[in-house]
Amino acid sequence: MNNNSQKPAKPWYKKWWVWVLVVFGLVIAVNAVSGEEDDSASNQSITTATQDSSSSNGDGTLKSNYNVGEVANYKGYKFKINKVTFYNGNEFDTPKDGNRYVICNVTIKNDTDEKQPYNSFDFKLNANGNSTNMMEVVTNEKYTNNTLNSGDLDPGASVTGNLIGQAKQDADLKLEYQPSIWDDKTVKVDINESA
Repeated sequence: MNNNSQKPAKPWYKKWWVWVLVVFGLVIAVNAVSGEEDDSASNQSITTATQDSSSSNGDGTLKSNYNVGEVANYKGYKFKINKVTFYNGNEFDTPKDGNRYVICNVTIKNDTDEKQPYNSFDFKLNANGNSTNMMEVVTNEKYTNNTLNSGDLDPGASVTGNLIGQAKQDADLKLEYQPSIWDDKTVKVDINESA
């Protein structure tokens, strides 16, 4: 008697790897949709803030100091800090002794008639007069998933992202922004906790 009894092949939808791919695809789709909503909300808020704000008139006049949420507008090139988060770290993210991480979520909008560059190297964290870069790396995905890099913005386009630095817990903090389009002008934003 020949025993050729083989297990019948499982249908494709009963294989474990198919469901792993489905779940992975859903996670990517949800993140993409929520990222677009965050960007559109930031873009809407910078547009609204520009209409309501008297922080600058767009002709090249900039104030010497701004606060979180105020839009700096230089000839149609707009910048604002949406929020600031202070992070003491965890077992994997350890700032220097006495320091904490400072995460600034920023939006840049190009309302000029030409393509404009942006670069995370244009930002400095000023702590008690000492300016350092905003290029810290942390493992907490809440802060690293949306870091600001560099690129070009077409007319009407905007970009939102996080900048990460570190400073002493009690330091007087300002974010300094000096893009090349602003003719060497620097915008300073007060980012202290009480601000």
